Amino acid sequence: MITDPFDTGPTGAFRTLCRNYPDDTVYKGADGFRSLWGPIFYRGRANGSARLLVIGQDPAQTEAFTRRILSGQAGRRVQGFVEKLGFSKSYLMINAFVYGIYNQDMALPHLNDPGIQSYRHQWLEAAFAPGKIEAVVTFGTPAFEAWRAFKATPAGQGVTAFHHRALHPTADKPNGPITRKDLLDNWNVALQAVHPNIQHPDATQPLVLYGNDFNAAELPPIPSLDFPMGLQPWMRTTDFWATLATPPGTERANISVKVP
Repeated sequence: MITDPFDTGPTGAFRTLCRNYPDDTVYKGADGFRSLWGPIFYRGRANGSARLLVIGQDPAQTEAFTRRILSGQAGRRVQGFVEKLGFSKSYLMINAFVYGIYNQDMALPHLNDPGIQSYRHQWLEAAFAPGKIEAVVTFGTPAFEAWRAFKATPAGQGVTAFHHRALHPTADKPNGPITRKDLLDNWNVALQAVHPNIQHPDATQPLVLYGNDFNAAELPPIPSLDFPMGLQPWMRTTDFWATLATPPGTERANISVKVP
């Protein structure tokens, strides 16, 4: 018998936001989004108990199936990061966009379109309303710009949680300007900045920094507690099982899934 814990879903204001989200007309008007796969809202504790807030960019093809953000390669990297801070459950992760992007040049200029921005601000207001979040980490430039826009609002100006900006979890590219070591050096700076500003981690532990590459322990499975009921373990422990099909189709409509 399978007894893995699972996410029982959002509560309170978060539940209302999941019911009343901007439909695809808001994002269709802002070209570049894969709205046909639907909105994907969060990962972690959408119930007011989070102590750490993570902001990312947008859901990719893996997330179209898991229905939780940051659940592929980027998600496992971020999971290792938050676990280094002592968090195994008391975190909330949201994205700047609730719909996936298929063309960054077309989509990113719409980061602060009124309908997109106002809905994101509602999520941030709901996250901070219980008064428990102690630190915020933004991964990537769109996430940072989303945070900066929120901080300029009356609600955002009242938020005192510590914030640190970090590189996007997949910023390192083969032959690109950012190497794996560059990424991990940046994350080590982030860890050392955030760690002293956490008062209530799930576990108190010494901070262990990254080396020149990820080791296996730094790419942990996504906890089953973060996923809907019945999601299979291979979806939490394996990367790249969902990829763009050939051909990818209009708006990258075609996704190929292979069970490892």
